[in-house]
Amino acid sequence: MKAGSRALGYSVGLAILAVATPAAAATCGTLVNPILVTATAVAFGLYSPGAAAATSSNGTVTVTCTITLASTLPSFTIALSDGANGTFSQRKMAFLGARLNYNIYTTASRSTIWGDGTTSTATQSYSSSSALPTTAFTAYGSLTARQFVGTGLYTDGITVTVTY
Repeated sequence: MKAGSRALGYSVGLAILAVATPAAAATCGTLVNPILVTATAVAFGLYSPGAAAATSSNGTVTVTCTITLASTLPSFTIALSDGANGTFSQRKMAFLGARLNYNIYTTASRSTIWGDGTTSTATQSYSSSSALPTTAFTAYGSLTARQFVGTGLYTDGITVTVTY
């Protein structure tokens, strides 16, 4: 009976030790454990110029420790570039000489433009106090309604910058 009691006490001791270990996790963003940034496209699909409402689509920016076991992300901010058009107030996708107005926002209400923190834009932030090895941010896209342009594959390139 005593042996069973000792085994139980030992198991509980290990469980407590395992719970305490993540608090001592190493912060990634180093040469040994770099940060990986991935993004999914904000793909609007087929666009109907006669539609009365804007077309919405979402993408994701994910920041991850390369080695996720016992790692936590440092505090950081994420900025998005203004694209090929060179202005945040109205990003533009292009196909040949034609342009389609769109933008990317930080919230589902599409009220704050996700940019570099200048000219009425905001960045997204993460605090290391969250102690996560990975986190994701949604990019809320909106394609302006009633733009009468030719058929084509309209694209723009956005650079994601993570500063930590």
